[in-house]
Amino acid sequence: MTILVLLSVVGVGTAAGDEGPEVQAAAAAVSSATGGILTAKPVVLLDPDPSSQPEDEPLPSEEEAKAAEADILQGPELEPEPYWFEKLIEGWQGEVRLGTDFYSGTSERTRFRGGFNINKKYDGHKTALRTDYSFAKTDGGETENRLVNGLIQDWGTGQTKFSGVFFRATGELDRFRAYDYRLNLSSGGRYQIVKDENTDALFRLGLSATREFHGPRDEWVPEGAFFLSLSHKISDKQKLSANVDYFPEVEQPERYRINARATWDYKIDEESGLSLRIGAENRYDKSQANRQDRNDLDLRAELVWQF
Repeated sequence: MTILVLLSVVGVGTAAGDEGPEVQAAAAAVSSATGGILTAKPVVLLDPDPSSQPEDEPLPSEEEAKAAEADILQGPELEPEPYWFEKLIEGWQGEVRLGTDFYSGTSERTRFRGGFNINKKYDGHKTALRTDYSFAKTDGGETENRLVNGLIQDWGTGQTKFSGVFFRATGELDRFRAYDYRLNLSSGGRYQIVKDENTDALFRLGLSATREFHGPRDEWVPEGAFFLSLSHKISDKQKLSANVDYFPEVEQPERYRINARATWDYKIDEESGLSLRIGAENRYDKSQANRQDRNDLDLRAELVWQF
């Protein structure tokens, strides 16, 4: 048995001298296991392909080193803080409306109407502002001069159909009414009838109060408040919209005001946001003593620029 082990060790040693580094390493391991009968020098394994060793990269120039040091000291580049006006208008959408007509015959009549509205949606809430102005003049002088400003604030409270509350304020200046200024304040809840990619139907109901300053009824009058708004997208270029506002007095429900408006929009140029709007608005106020002052019908054709 001892002779066989010695012959094996001698054979391994002879192969270690003739073969490459791997074989020499194996021989050294055998020698250690046999108590040092066979000794061999430590072997360092080298990469057989010297070209695979990384080459030393050249040192950066003095200018490059200074530039890198300056970048480290300066830190990451920060975007400039937006101006206060950019913060104010961020997220707002709206439109500007303009229409006019001229009539010449037995008398001459010129009429101008315009306005704008803007709105912003945020965190399930919405703020909307609207202004309308109309002016008309004939040979005998002014026949219409009316300015209406409105604010609607909606607060979303969940994902159900009864999903929010609202506040609405409307101010009206009309030179051909018995009062100087009429103010209406309304508040209540919302009910979302339908809402999808083409149709939006929303119903608001609550209570309101109206006052006609410097008029026959210069006092706050409590009223009910019912608002229905509908819009339907017929196609990519056409849209129908309608609104109905109903204000019955709490103490005398037979005295009420109702405003109804319907419009048809046709998009002329999608890139610029230019559209043609044709519509009608009827305002009926049964609280007016003079029957001729109770109803106003307004037909309109306007160019609308949306932004």
